[in-house]
Amino acid sequence: MPKRRQHGEGALFQLKTGYWRGVVDMGEDTNGRRIQKYVHGKTQRIARDKLDTLKAEIREHGAPLSKQVTVSDWSVRWLERVVRDVDPKTFSGYRGVIRNWIVPTIGRHTVAALKPSDVLAVRDAIRDAGRGTSTARQAHIVLSMLLDAAVGDRLCASNVAKGVRKPGGAKRAPKVKRGALTTDQALAILRTAAALPDAAGSRPWFKVLSGQRPGEILGATIADLDLDAGTYEVAWKLEELRRDHGCGGTCGYKQAARCPDAVWRVPDDFEMVQIRGAWHLTRPKSGTGRVIPLIPQLVEATRRHLAAMDQYPNPHGLIWRNKDGSPILPKQDAQDWRDLLEAAGVITAAENKPGGTELTSYWTRHTAVTVLASLGVDFQIIGELVGHTTAQVTAIYRHAADDEKRAAMEALGGKWADALALPAAEQPADVAQGAIDGVPEITDGRAEPADDGGQ
Repeated sequence: MPKRRQHGEGALFQLKTGYWRGVVDMGEDTNGRRIQKYVHGKTQRIARDKLDTLKAEIREHGAPLSKQVTVSDWSVRWLERVVRDVDPKTFSGYRGVIRNWIVPTIGRHTVAALKPSDVLAVRDAIRDAGRGTSTARQAHIVLSMLLDAAVGDRLCASNVAKGVRKPGGAKRAPKVKRGALTTDQALAILRTAAALPDAAGSRPWFKVLSGQRPGEILGATIADLDLDAGTYEVAWKLEELRRDHGCGGTCGYKQAARCPDAVWRVPDDFEMVQIRGAWHLTRPKSGTGRVIPLIPQLVEATRRHLAAMDQYPNPHGLIWRNKDGSPILPKQDAQDWRDLLEAAGVITAAENKPGGTELTSYWTRHTAVTVLASLGVDFQIIGELVGHTTAQVTAIYRHAADDEKRAAMEALGGKWADALALPAAEQPADVAQGAIDGVPEITDGRAEPADDGGQ
């Protein structure tokens, strides 16, 4: 009696056509039907080699690798999966790399058949297009993540990208960083902003004197502001989100935003508050709970702005908004900033256009960090104030106490105390000097509290 083969052991025999067939019995499915996987070869040796490979895949992965899925098809499935786990901007970056470089170069290749030379082909395509090392490095990282997931889904035996050195690395040229405003530029901006109507200058003051990201300032809410305590908690940022088809591609519209069942492209459990169209309040890059001590001059400027805008609608509770209640969007914010730079004599009229000057509002963030560092403030404290998390910025790893952070911000205000003195606020005739709704007066850069402790 012939020996009975065990499941997964495999059999090899020649067909009437002359070809050889290898077969592995996978047992039965839930309906009791036999599951068998086949390989074929012109010779017995070829078929045996294929059979050995098939058996090895089953032992390692529990099932044979799927060798028909292309890089293009897998990238679509991977993006649909990863969108649930990453920030919307991160997702857009992944998708851009895949659409612009990976799919056009190796999209037709099957995932299982990729070789190190295919990874290098993507890099060559980026180089031939005149793009830099940072783009090539980003593409390598995204391709490696995509292949890691493919290994998990049994589409390939290994991630070939891991065997190819990432572009750049230790020899990569240092990234060009934004600069910081000079003291003269910063003071000219602050003085000019102080004279803006409706105390609108509090927004550029907040840029220069708090070091927060532009989106965090545009998304700042009154609910997170405590003027009596002189603090602001960075809890939201203004962000534009995108939508995906929610119909499975059956609506007929090319643009996902027009799909009747469109869904926002955000991770699972993503916190957001819709403000206007695609614009939402979302949680900041460095997470919530970052409390920023505000210097007395900034408290005063913000208090005056809220009082001036109190008569206008504010459906979303924003600190800075348009008079119709709508949010100030990044393009408008950038133009307001350039207008202020021109009025302050920092840029010329010819430079007052999109892309006309490198002095974007991000320079204020670097300015705050530079000034604080020049005052000898601990790098860890600076990192906590502006929301940095990398070792390059924080440098010294220790928790900064609240009183240390307050001392740091007050040092920033004290350095420019004379220049930060606000002009006298307009007062109703029946209100005594120095007691406008509890707004403290500024004397030598310091606030004297009003008797009624107004908000």
